[in-house]
Amino acid sequence: MAAILGDPEALAAEVSRRAHHRAVEIAEDARRRATAILEGAKEESESIRRQTERETERQLTTLVRRNAARAELEGQRRFVLLREAPMQRVWQAVEQRLREVVRQPTYGDVLKRCALVAARELGATELVLAADVAGHELLSPETLAQWSQEAGVRFFRAPEPAATWGGLLATSGRSRFDATFPTQLAAAQQGLRERVFQLLSKGSA
Repeated sequence: MAAILGDPEALAAEVSRRAHHRAVEIAEDARRRATAILEGAKEESESIRRQTERETERQLTTLVRRNAARAELEGQRRFVLLREAPMQRVWQAVEQRLREVVRQPTYGDVLKRCALVAARELGATELVLAADVAGHELLSPETLAQWSQEAGVRFFRAPEPAATWGGLLATSGRSRFDATFPTQLAAAQQGLRERVFQLLSKGSA
């Protein structure tokens, strides 16, 4: 090295050699770092891609399920409408017929049957009856005495009519039997609705 220090050209050559060697080392190190960065970026990109695919798939699955649920609800809604529309017309006709019964001369016989059913259902020896305004007038003491004799149950008329448009309410103490037309019609409607639904469900299965 001492010989080189005394020779400017040799010194310049040595410095150039070492600089070149250092430059090669720096370039090699930079290449390794760049390769590592690229590999890391590639892995990160792949991870993001997989995550994005999973998220997209999850969102797609959720969307499909949501749309399927909406379609099912819409199908059920249309099914109910198709089922209810004709039934509603039937019940409207039935209610109209019952309202006509209230105005018929035989309405008293209908109230008698309601009273007898109430007596049988409640199993009481005394019953207080309340009919609609028109029917309440038919529950005269003479009429109730006749019914009582035939049924073996003592019937009494309530002080006030029932808040209904047909049929009657029967009470015995805390027990009560609702034989009003609206209540009986609603019960029959619900029973038939469930039966029709079961039949249609079997038919669509």
